[in-house]
Amino acid sequence: MRYFYTTLLLMCLFVSGCGYTAGSLIPSHIDTIYIETFKNKTNEPNIEIVITNAVKDRFAWDGSLKINNKKDNADSMLQGEIIKYEKIPVAWGKNDEVEEYRLVLTVNLAYTDLINDKVMWREEKFKVDSEYYTTLKDQKFTSINLNKDDLIENAAKELAFEVVSRTVEGW
Repeated sequence: MRYFYTTLLLMCLFVSGCGYTAGSLIPSHIDTIYIETFKNKTNEPNIEIVITNAVKDRFAWDGSLKINNKKDNADSMLQGEIIKYEKIPVAWGKNDEVEEYRLVLTVNLAYTDLINDKVMWREEKFKVDSEYYTTLKDQKFTSINLNKDDLIENAAKELAFEVVSRTVEGW
């Protein structure tokens, strides 16, 4: 009899899913998003293009909102501005050469419901970072050089993940 109750309890937990849901928090009247090209307030050229494209790619991959290239035809809008770009050395080698950098991007973000003309969420001074090694040794001890573009791309992808999660799931 004890096994019956244990099995019944486990089945109830399994069927209920423990109450967790990762469903969308997007209002039902919003189906599309216009992603404005991020404004670049830094001295880093073209970073706004890399970040805007990463955000668009992530929304396309997620599929919760269709991307509309015209603001007038969209239900919602994402705006962003890159306010700080910091490439910080974090590790040095034997001859005081930098072996590892951290890139920290600071951005201001706003997501707006265009139908109701209401800001759904806003994040000021939101930070993401990415780290990279100037030279990595693989198992055969050959060098793999990573460049600044890889660092920016990684940080842009991290930012895109966070923006989509915040918009779709409210995180």
